Amino acid sequence: MKRCRTCGDNQPAAAYHKDASAPDGRRSVCRYCKAEIDRWDKIARRYSLSKEAFYELLDSQDGRCAICLKPMPRGTAVVDHCHDTGLVRGLICNEDNLALGFVGDGRDIPRIQRLLRYAEKYATDHTEH
Repeated sequence: MKRCRTCGDNQPAAAYHKDASAPDGRRSVCRYCKAEIDRWDKIARRYSLSKEAFYELLDSQDGRCAICLKPMPRGTAVVDHCHDTGLVRGLICNEDNLALGFVGDGRDIPRIQRLLRYAEKYATDHTEH
């Protein structure tokens, strides 16, 4: 068993990445903590968004997706940003992030409007029989 220097949990050696330079051959941070550290480093590097700023933004959205307004369980929010400017627009769910990607990240508004009109034209109310 080994204690993670980040979370303090005692875990088996398999919970740590190998590190030939470490005395015991394993990193001092468990795989889960390493993944979390890497995630926040990536968010900070890509979007200039600190962990604190991320959670402030999530709180300002009441923990909900900025598009569909569904609650987002911890760890599922995706940073939505303009691909041209890098500007962070908000936090959204993965489903809406994929949808935005399929319609060109919102760059082609007329196409999105046609898509909406098309969907509305053939929409049926499934609550009535």
